[in-house]
Amino acid sequence: MEQLKDATADSKTKSLTEALLDIFLGFLMFLPVNYFVLPLFAGQIADHSLLTAIQIGVMFSTISLIRKFVIRRWFERMRNYGSIAN
Repeated sequence: MEQLKDATADSKTKSLTEALLDIFLGFLMFLPVNYFVLPLFAGQIADHSLLTAIQIGVMFSTISLIRKFVIRRWFERMRNYGSIAN
């Protein structure tokens, strides 16, 4: 029972670490996107273009999906490696 409690605590810590890393990397990735890409859409944003909003949303969602997928696979690989080492 104690092992299960330790695994749960460890899992919560790893989940928090993964979430914090995801947020931090997302912030770092979107800084240059916001700086370089959003100004290209400034006129359309000012005109409240729905198509522009959709394009920007798809761009940000695609970047987020790729980032989240890579981080999730990395943490799964670390978890699987840790279970082999133990």
